[in-house]
Amino acid sequence: MLSQIMDQTKQKNLTAAETKKTGFIRSLSLAFSQVAGLDDVCKFMLKNVKLAGEDADSFAAILEKDDLPIPERWDSDITDAKVSPFSDKLMMFHAAFLVNAALSYYGAALGSSLRSDIIVNYKIVFSHAMEAGALCFKIMVKHGWLEKQPEAADRKALVKS
Repeated sequence: MLSQIMDQTKQKNLTAAETKKTGFIRSLSLAFSQVAGLDDVCKFMLKNVKLAGEDADSFAAILEKDDLPIPERWDSDITDAKVSPFSDKLMMFHAAFLVNAALSYYGAALGSSLRSDIIVNYKIVFSHAMEAGALCFKIMVKHGWLEKQPEAADRKALVKS
């Protein structure tokens, strides 16, 4: 009995931590969106706000259902600045790092959780992080901030030519 209570407590704390991390990604993306210089960087950050917001809300719903406190958002700490202290390149690298970290956290949590409701939620937020990661990669390659990864030769196209 005691071990079941301890296991549930560990799972609930994990969800609270994920809500806090995902909320941070949302708030940081919101702040970056208002100072981004390039249109595609701004659009990416706004998409990240939407996806991370949905994910944070889904974790918050689980916490609320279990009568646990929901971490506050950091949106009120964002200033009204329009001049960026960072380059778009640096903001995109920060976003890429956070997306990759989220994928690592979600993957570990997915493999260790015993609660089916949380596993289903992690599947959804994992797909959101993969979507954000792919978009982030495309923007970074487009602007020359990251090299395109080597690809296998298209043998069918080579045979036809």
